[in-house]
Amino acid sequence: MHSLATGGARRRGLSARGRRGRGASVALAMLLLALSCRRTPDDVLRVGFGAGLSNLDPHFDNTIASIEQLGNVFEPLVALDPEMKARPCLAESWSNPDTVTWVFRLRPSVTFHDGTPLTAEDVVYSLTRPLREKGLKISARLATVSEVRAAGPTVVVRTRWPNALLLGDLAFVPVVRSGSTNESLRSRPNGTGPWRVDAFDPGRSVRLRRHPGYWGPQPGFGSASVDLSLSSEEARSGVVAKRWDVVRFSSAEVEALAKAGDVYSLVRYPNIFLRYLAFDVASEETPFCPGIPNPFRRREVREAVSLALDRSVVARSADPDAIPATQLVPPAIVGFDPGLPPLVQDVARARRLLSEAGLPDGFDVVLHRSGYGAAAEEVARQLGVIGIRVTVTSLPRAEFFTALDRKELSFWIVADGCMTGDALEMLLSSFHSPDPSLGAGIDNYGNYRNPDLNRAIAEALPHFEPEHRLPALQSGLRTALADVAWVPLYFSRETLVVRRSLSYRPGADGLVRLADVRRAP
Repeated sequence: MHSLATGGARRRGLSARGRRGRGASVALAMLLLALSCRRTPDDVLRVGFGAGLSNLDPHFDNTIASIEQLGNVFEPLVALDPEMKARPCLAESWSNPDTVTWVFRLRPSVTFHDGTPLTAEDVVYSLTRPLREKGLKISARLATVSEVRAAGPTVVVRTRWPNALLLGDLAFVPVVRSGSTNESLRSRPNGTGPWRVDAFDPGRSVRLRRHPGYWGPQPGFGSASVDLSLSSEEARSGVVAKRWDVVRFSSAEVEALAKAGDVYSLVRYPNIFLRYLAFDVASEETPFCPGIPNPFRRREVREAVSLALDRSVVARSADPDAIPATQLVPPAIVGFDPGLPPLVQDVARARRLLSEAGLPDGFDVVLHRSGYGAAAEEVARQLGVIGIRVTVTSLPRAEFFTALDRKELSFWIVADGCMTGDALEMLLSSFHSPDPSLGAGIDNYGNYRNPDLNRAIAEALPHFEPEHRLPALQSGLRTALADVAWVPLYFSRETLVVRRSLSYRPGADGLVRLADVRRAP
């Protein structure tokens, strides 16, 4: 474990006379110390997570675990509120002189954990560092930025084209002190957030202490002890031993153990990440459909896959509380269309579509996965009814996503979601035709292309108010759904195990914000 605490006090000697004269004071101090030690456990928030964290540099990774854990320590210009709407954070306000310029006025009197005042130069450094230094994955959030400069108490950001998604992206770009390096951030992370790091054991734990100079509301606890990368056995035994105040570990057994006692309550909330099937829709031949031209180039085949499925059964196989997906985004995301009809199973029509595509006897295909095993097997069973013979193959996570990046798969099950709270994120990265000059299509692993959808995205980008771009977003999502670019399956429900003496309500994004955990009234 790497200790990040500052040095201790110097020892000072006292004369015999001084010791006698201060006896009462020493006794009182010892009493107060004992009382303080007795109170300490009540002032420590103990948390357990299944996910890990390997690096304290907040620009290094763009993962949920990094965003969640380091969000306690570092802050962005703009944050997302519990409904995933943009709100001021280190920037107290912003304006748009034109469609490619954003001016952020910084909040006054904000200091880093070391007491240094936040300046516009710190923000400029933080928004340009990921674009200058190789290997900082948060750079994906800044792909459209062309210029960042300081102007007194403001920061001016210019984009290469009008980008309504910029606010949402900036919510995931933490601000660090100018000159910070990966080495300095690993050894002594210095943010502006409500917590400062006391100690870090990579992959295993992080210890936090309340930052007394924080500009916003103070956390409800003096310190937090966060255990990471819990195994199933650790999660089970920890809940039985009542080790934590808050636990998130995706396990029905852990939830049942928590529910069985009188210490914990279960806080359930829908996950915004869609579990879906996707295809190689572009290659004339695809590697995991042997002996035939790529069947997924035909819309009829993709629709047959969708129509063959009973989503309620697929969802239950993965999670009894999962929600069958009726469209590509859930209600919490800007772009959801309450008027869309549900997706229904129609096995007879699915068989007819396969015949119309010249595949009356179906075909063989490999469905690749990394996770989602029960859902994948249920999909394979249901597709077998219409003659699509599916072999499910599991890959390690790194190997799976490397194969997707290289466009080496034919048919896969995976998850995607809009952490910005806006469907424009999904449309631009996953459905827009691949276009490096626009930073578009970077997650379009199936090489899907549709000019109508591209036009809908272009129409949404210049509209900075969500209600103004909503029609274009809904149009783009309807196009992708009608084209069966993906086959939506379900949204999971997540569960937090929370000690009953505490109060916590997750936001729509599901991230656990330790500063918001409070003692129940």
